[in-house]
Amino acid sequence: MLEGGGMRCAFTIGVLDYFLEHRIEFPYVATASAGALIGSSYIAKQRERNIQLLHAIGKNQQAISIKRLLQKKELFSMDFIFEKLANQTFPLEFQAFSEAESKFIIGTTDINTGTPIFYDTFQKQKDLSTIIRASCSLPVLAPSIDYNGKQLIDGGVSDPIPITPLVNLGIKKHVVILTRNKGYIKKPTKLNWFFKRFFKNKPELIKLLHDRHLLYNDTMKKLLAMEKRNEVFIIQPEKPLEASRIEKSHSKLEALYHQGYQEAERKHTALQKFLQSTEKPSYNFSHNI
Repeated sequence: MLEGGGMRCAFTIGVLDYFLEHRIEFPYVATASAGALIGSSYIAKQRERNIQLLHAIGKNQQAISIKRLLQKKELFSMDFIFEKLANQTFPLEFQAFSEAESKFIIGTTDINTGTPIFYDTFQKQKDLSTIIRASCSLPVLAPSIDYNGKQLIDGGVSDPIPITPLVNLGIKKHVVILTRNKGYIKKPTKLNWFFKRFFKNKPELIKLLHDRHLLYNDTMKKLLAMEKRNEVFIIQPEKPLEASRIEKSHSKLEALYHQGYQEAERKHTALQKFLQSTEKPSYNFSHNI
């Protein structure tokens, strides 16, 4: 399970690159927000794609712009990131993605009802690209995406750490990669007044954004309880991250990437033990151990 976090996902990329190097695979991978973009590369086993995307977004002024936010109500240039970079410059190998044994689950949020909607079937590459883009579309900072009669936004809004669909499938062991440090507690937003004005015709979404910190913190409590029962294995930064959601510093992103890689390496033996403790292993772990 991959948490989102914008450019903080450099940490997740480091973890996933370590996984790919050591052939660590899972039957299901659930994602939300930026985790959906980098998770698709992991499924397709395109090890270099994520770091290339990250560097391209970080160094290009078109990708993240406060000026564009003020002019076009879009902080991230979604067309540039998803059409130019993700589809043309560094395209996903869709055939490899489709032939992968792992099932990919992407969380989105219905902007009109505030409910989470998960997708796990992608007949065409355009369907996958559209849903990934929807899951990455932060409210206010990016426009919603129309897909099959629904208006979709960031999946992290309604389900910030999407372990629920995996639990509902009856999966007993979960590996969770977080982009927040141990002990992190999400605080209430100070923008409730703005959300009420901006989304005045969407009361369910307003409530969801108002209570988002409660949902996140409650989910973390559940994960920690599952961890104590040996149902969840968490990989996350040990210390608060210096990089932000919109980080553009190459050195900070590189440091965060290596932090993720090293954390996965440090926990390799413990992770192996955790996965092998299940009664009926359904994971590939380093040469099918």
